[in-house]
Amino acid sequence: MGFHGASMPPQGPGSKGEPGRFGRAGPRSEGFWACFLIRIYDALWQNVAPLSLGCLGVWTSILTVSEFDYPPEPVSENGELVAEATPKPEPAKIEIPSLQGKSAIVTGGGWNIGRAISLALARAGAKVMITSRNKVNLEETCSLAHKEDLDVRMVQADLTDPEDVGRVFRCARDAFGQVDILVNMAGGFGAGQPLPETDPRDWLDVVLRNFYTTYLCCREALSEMLGREQGDILTCAGGGAFFPLLGTYATAYASAKAAVCRFTDQLYAEVLGTPGIRINCIEPGLTLSPKDLARIAEEEKQMGHPHPTRELNHSPEDGARLALFLLSPAAKALNGRILSVDEDWWRYPAKVAYIAQTDLYRLRRTFDTEG
Repeated sequence: MGFHGASMPPQGPGSKGEPGRFGRAGPRSEGFWACFLIRIYDALWQNVAPLSLGCLGVWTSILTVSEFDYPPEPVSENGELVAEATPKPEPAKIEIPSLQGKSAIVTGGGWNIGRAISLALARAGAKVMITSRNKVNLEETCSLAHKEDLDVRMVQADLTDPEDVGRVFRCARDAFGQVDILVNMAGGFGAGQPLPETDPRDWLDVVLRNFYTTYLCCREALSEMLGREQGDILTCAGGGAFFPLLGTYATAYASAKAAVCRFTDQLYAEVLGTPGIRINCIEPGLTLSPKDLARIAEEEKQMGHPHPTRELNHSPEDGARLALFLLSPAAKALNGRILSVDEDWWRYPAKVAYIAQTDLYRLRRTFDTEG
């Protein structure tokens, strides 16, 4: 009996008793093992603890196995690569959906990935309400939006407080009439000590910020979405939801993110009879904040060479593109899934159609049927 995360489907076709071959999920899986060894060295010896959160995205890329794996690169007798007889098909162009007339709430919308998603939704035509505890970050995001003449508004709130969550949704309804889209990006790392040394209050705070806020906001959003039989909800997974984080202490963060994944799956099952509602989870991979990048730049000055983590880093816009896809008609058949920016199968309509008929990219336990 084994356990697999959302990106570990069953064995490949025709592989009775044998593991499927590793698939290629995009350019970031090239040179995986070299990057992986560098990653371990960096996490263990340089102790850049928060940066190890990106390992999940790389692992999920290399472990994806399905009928759609591309054949291995052909090689000559001396081991050199030769031209492929069946080249990898070009991905379909992802059309930016028109969100004109839609309204959205983005939690954690004042910073990093949440900010990028907020601006992307507004550029697509949506009216956006952003919320978090940090007023300065919210004001900066609104200022950026207003320079582009985008409709982005803010409500400062503590999303671990049910009354504050209700206030955020009331403000959005007063401003926009209704809430069509909810994107849950509030969260963050914390309680980064060995378990016996953690303060229980700090540990619980991480769970509250990452998981409890998601529950409260989804609860509020569904109270009106179910009545309309229409709405989109995105949750956010992260490092540690499927695999251990190396070189850091993250029991609270990893547990909370795993809970978000299972919550997404269960909530999807509970609203399955309402076809107009989509609930999916994005895994944005390692996305360094400006503060992280500044720290890395200082370390690079001392090391005299580029920091290995840079190769694994994503831009906040990568997560925004994935969010836009999941809100588009191209993702109409996907529900209750966990999608990573480190994979590219969602760019291929044939793969999307196939996966929509399976339980792939959901949190599942699998059994060894051979022994």
